[in-house]
Amino acid sequence: MGVIPLQRVRHSAKSVGECRLCAETSSPGAGVASMAQLRHIVPLAVAAALGMGLAFADRGPAGWLGGGMAAGILVCAAYVWSGRRDLVRSAHAAHASELRELAEEADARVNAVVNQFEWAVADFAKLRQRLEDAETTAQVLTERGREREHQNEQLVRQISLLRERLAEIAMAASLAQSGKNVAPTSEAIVFAWGLHFDGPRARLELQTAATSESPTRLRVMDRDGQIVAVSGMAVVTADGNLEFQLEPPLDLIVDLDEGRDINFAIEALVEPEWKPVRLRDTGRRTRSVVDVQGRLSRVSDMADASLRAASTDGRRSALN
Repeated sequence: MGVIPLQRVRHSAKSVGECRLCAETSSPGAGVASMAQLRHIVPLAVAAALGMGLAFADRGPAGWLGGGMAAGILVCAAYVWSGRRDLVRSAHAAHASELRELAEEADARVNAVVNQFEWAVADFAKLRQRLEDAETTAQVLTERGREREHQNEQLVRQISLLRERLAEIAMAASLAQSGKNVAPTSEAIVFAWGLHFDGPRARLELQTAATSESPTRLRVMDRDGQIVAVSGMAVVTADGNLEFQLEPPLDLIVDLDEGRDINFAIEALVEPEWKPVRLRDTGRRTRSVVDVQGRLSRVSDMADASLRAASTDGRRSALN
């Protein structure tokens, strides 16, 4: 930022147009004022000259009167000249003081502008440093987030492997207890099933008769033996049956609704072993609705469940 230095000009009596006082004295009106002063001074000068002449020509009373008059005029002229000189000196002093104050004020304003510029530069440097620190922090946090995401992926893979291993162990234990590769159809537990749609979610509802050997849990496994869904505890319905609820993969719901063979194994836990489940379709299809008063109710839904299930995002739901 460039700063223009203040030019300080020293005024002199010979310079013209440098200040207001000089301009006033050098203006055409100043000559008119001088002529008016001469008209007042000339009579006094003539009177003083006559008085001096009388004083030298006559030694009587007229000479004394003329000498006194001349002396008075000369004393008055000297007094006026001295007063004018003091007035001019004080005017120049006041003018110089005013110029000095203006110069000091201009210097103060220039210094204030320079200080503000320096402060702005310092603030800009601080903000730039903060921006660099923020970018560095964001980069470090991004790298840490990627590392944690990689660790989470590794943990998910490990959990998946552990689930597969647990499913294999459970399958091996079940086969070892039963002594057969496939459980006979006579030992299968019959469940009546229906579908309930709650917005984008589809729930499989399974009911069986309550007996002394009633199941306590249900699970769904895929062809690889991996457990993909597990039910909660059973609830007793109004007619005394046990009802389990599952959120299985959408493939299973579509196959059941269209009457195709399913590619999943459904088993019921009857302590201390898992037994196969045979399904019987009740044709019950319901959905949840909310009325104008905000109350949730269940109504019959005879729409195509396969189309509803296929329209939802994803092909598998989370484990129950």
